[in-house]
Amino acid sequence: MKRFKKAIRTLVWFVVFLAFTIAIPPATHLFFAGDSQLMSVMVYDSGQVHHHRTGSATVLELLSELGIHLRPLDRTNHATHAPIWDGMNLIIFRELVYGVRINGEVVTMDFVLPGTTVGQILYQHQRDNDVILVYGGGNYGRYVESGDMLEFFTWDSHFYTDIAIIPFDIIENHTGNVRQGRSHIRQEGVPGEHEVTSAVVIIGGEEQNRDIIGSNVTSYPVCEIIDIGTGRLGALADVNAEDFHAVRMVRMEATAYTAGFSCTGKHPCDPWYRITASGRRVEHGIVAVDRNVIPLGTWLYVEGYGIALAADVGGAIRGYKIDLFMECIQAARRFGRRHINVWILE
Repeated sequence: MKRFKKAIRTLVWFVVFLAFTIAIPPATHLFFAGDSQLMSVMVYDSGQVHHHRTGSATVLELLSELGIHLRPLDRTNHATHAPIWDGMNLIIFRELVYGVRINGEVVTMDFVLPGTTVGQILYQHQRDNDVILVYGGGNYGRYVESGDMLEFFTWDSHFYTDIAIIPFDIIENHTGNVRQGRSHIRQEGVPGEHEVTSAVVIIGGEEQNRDIIGSNVTSYPVCEIIDIGTGRLGALADVNAEDFHAVRMVRMEATAYTAGFSCTGKHPCDPWYRITASGRRVEHGIVAVDRNVIPLGTWLYVEGYGIALAADVGGAIRGYKIDLFMECIQAARRFGRRHINVWILE
């Protein structure tokens, strides 16, 4: 009897279960079974938030399920092979596009991970270009943002040695050893040289700073000496002085003459009285020469007589002879005839 009741009870439960199973559609049955295995995941991608329930086993399967593609430099906060768990927060860090301009010229457009600093980009370009670069913005710790155009400038420093010219002084020496109206450069001026060493900083191809770090006079200037003549006709000079200038010296036989009749054959009433062959009025310092030896108009210095001008001729004056004008016949007679040195002046 007990066995019969137990069999009846089992049959009733089977009929109830079979009726319940037939009453519920198959799809609903499968949903309830699968839903119990799904996990809740939050996906953050470029400002967009995806709340998703998934049965994927790994991050890579989840991204594939959502149709999310990772570019070469994109990163996630969990490895792509990491398992999915309920309540997971998956963050996608998208690569950033940036550009670099060096000295105003665009040299690259590239991608970089979020969180990359300007300093890191700068270091990479310095290594690639083998030059020292500086950032125009100055903040090397700033994070690179998408669309950034980073301004870099080349930086360099050099030592330069420049030659500076030291001007020479000009000394004017007024002297009676040079005839009036003439000047002569006794000593040519020579400028000196001064080496100046500078440290120069060049940024972006342009000089930004220059500091003098050393200087040295390599040669001192030599002053220029100009002898300016003050000597008049008949003025004596020092032939041994530095400021006495002559082309050459000749030895000549010298005599003296006056404007009187005994020397020139002219009386004071004669219109040509005291007028030389060159048309110049005779005075102390005028001498007669052979124009084939010394051309008329030549300036001379006659030993013991002074500065003279060859402006006259004489019948007896031939070859290396010279006749010196004197005002009185007594002085001329005292002079007589002698051999003297005559310097032909410049």
